[in-house]
Amino acid sequence: MTIAKKVAAGLAAVGMAAGLTIAGSGVASAAVPHPNIAGNTVSVHITDPLPGQTCTGILVPPSATGDLAGAAIAGGGDLMSIVRALGNRYDVISLDGPGLPGVFTLPMTLPGQPGWLTARDVPSNVYALAVLCLGHNGPVEPHLFPAVVGNPLDAFGGSAAGSVGAGPAAAPGGGNTGSTSSS
Repeated sequence: MTIAKKVAAGLAAVGMAAGLTIAGSGVASAAVPHPNIAGNTVSVHITDPLPGQTCTGILVPPSATGDLAGAAIAGGGDLMSIVRALGNRYDVISLDGPGLPGVFTLPMTLPGQPGWLTARDVPSNVYALAVLCLGHNGPVEPHLFPAVVGNPLDAFGGSAAGSVGAGPAAAPGGGNTGSTSSS
């Protein structure tokens, strides 16, 4: 499978999972994510949230699509089964919200407030950037973006290595990737 097909498959699986979580509900057009990738740092500026609406973000490599699709189908589209499946993967990276980096950060933006989600020292790879916004009275709003992180040649190399089971490229710097799992 070519790299382009792997990226498309990854985005399709994340989109399918997000679509299943909001099946039957209309999507409110509220929070607007504005992604920015600078080297191995991924930032998303969230603007125009509804009152009480908060957003969280994750980077999903193409190698995680099997687990993601399986969890979406097995869990009937239940968001928590998808989150658990992603949390068990070392190569899925969560973005940090406000706080003191290195001390304490929230996994999401403050409810009803514009804000930033960030991941630093992300391993070079091709990812699906999924930003999920939810409020107390509305459905989950999925926002999906393709994300090439790091040097493009290294990113495509990391994607190819992950698809054959070799794992992602090594993290630059201290290796603090913000991964949702501890191993």
